[in-house]
Amino acid sequence: MPDLLRRVAVRTVVFAIAMAMIVPLSVRSASPVPAETQRLLDVAGNGPLSTLDRGLAARGASAALSLQEIGAPVGVEQLVPNPLPTPGSAQAQVSFGIIATPRPVVRVVSPPAGGSTITGKATWYCCTSGWSGQAVVALPGALGGHYDPPPASHYVTICADRCVRLPVADYCDCYWGTTSQKVADLSPEAWAAVTDKSRSAGVVTVTIHLGG
Repeated sequence: MPDLLRRVAVRTVVFAIAMAMIVPLSVRSASPVPAETQRLLDVAGNGPLSTLDRGLAARGASAALSLQEIGAPVGVEQLVPNPLPTPGSAQAQVSFGIIATPRPVVRVVSPPAGGSTITGKATWYCCTSGWSGQAVVALPGALGGHYDPPPASHYVTICADRCVRLPVADYCDCYWGTTSQKVADLSPEAWAAVTDKSRSAGVVTVTIHLGG
């Protein structure tokens, strides 16, 4: 019997201590909640539940949502000067012209007083390498004709309507020793220098002063 009474007493004391700890908490819980706190709780309770987790991705998404609520920042003012007028363009045309090759001056001369001469028919030919566009003559070999690049080493005086001194630049067969023999072939410039005939005539009679 004494043991039973002892147990009851111990339990009664423990119960009293527990009630002494619980009652103040119950009383505090029963006290009214301030109005501002209640308003904030109501707003939080009525809002949509967040489905974001608490990891790095969720925090990044939350930050993105927060940035969307911020107004677009005012951009830096771009101070661009008024554009300068575009200068007019003109196509540059550069003309180098034609550089004339120095040519010997063809001069009308008097017939030499002495020396060997030969008279016969002359025709014209197109040109000799290195002498294009110049007044030159090609002679048969018997008269000293041979190819001679500029500058010529041998000259003859040829007379028709006038006499001019011409460089011997080339050789021609000229049908030498036949009935169709010619004594010279003249370049177009040489033809114009010694005669007023058109080259369409084909043949002109000339006298060659072989001594120069």
